[in-house]
Amino acid sequence: MILNRNALLMCVVTLVLATGCSKKVVPGMGNDPSTVVIDVVNNGQGDDSSPEMSRYYQADWTSYKCGGHAQINIGGNSLSSSMHMRMLRGRAIYVSMRPVIGIEVAKMVISGDSILLVDKVHKRYILEKASLLTNGLPVTVEALQDMFLGRAFELGEGSFNQSMKDDFDVERSSDGNVKLKPKHQFNGFEYHFLYNPQGNILSLDVTPTSSGASTYSVTYSNVKPTVAGKVATQVNVSTKINGRVFVLALEYKDLKWNEDFSIDTKVPKNYKRLEAKDIVQILSGGN
Repeated sequence: MILNRNALLMCVVTLVLATGCSKKVVPGMGNDPSTVVIDVVNNGQGDDSSPEMSRYYQADWTSYKCGGHAQINIGGNSLSSSMHMRMLRGRAIYVSMRPVIGIEVAKMVISGDSILLVDKVHKRYILEKASLLTNGLPVTVEALQDMFLGRAFELGEGSFNQSMKDDFDVERSSDGNVKLKPKHQFNGFEYHFLYNPQGNILSLDVTPTSSGASTYSVTYSNVKPTVAGKVATQVNVSTKINGRVFVLALEYKDLKWNEDFSIDTKVPKNYKRLEAKDIVQILSGGN
């Protein structure tokens, strides 16, 4: 049962990390502003040297699915599992953990403002409001999808597009990297997206504004062009939860777009419901 428990644990950590923009994170992750020179370039307008905002827009899509692999490191201990991911644009995210011959042992479904975590091995589930894990921040399904795919967004507004070009500040560093930073930030933290000179996303960095707090970082690599625009096929999330270091690494393969499928968001029958506080129990390996 060790593999099954590990897969459930990974699903829980994916849940916590994906909705944790307000969590404390590993210091030193992401871009260090002390190592580069930053020049503000007037929101990408009226300056020939400024980057074209349109290069950061992405093609529209309706659905996405892929296979892949997930690995987490919890306080120095590593766990891994194959996975399947499905998304319906702006509606639902489904992540399935399948550590042994494609058999699903745990799944996470995010839809609307709810998160459902199902443990098929022990027949139990957690169903909670996303706001319980985000301290009330408006992290929508669409924003989480953008985070998983490596695309800029504005919290509470949606995916970065032409209508938002005046809502972002643009900064170019001496190494050619470009920072997109929403002008509207939320109390308690600031966030921005970093791109390389080729327009490929490098990171999403979240910095709490309170003194003594650490930063939150999602780093991206192996960005590939697809029919629905660029996608980072390797995603690494680093954070601290209760003083322990958590690192989640996702790798996508066999990407498919705009196919017809459904995502089951129903609570399973005859399963025991656990409370949000029981996530800690699961993370510690309890039954």
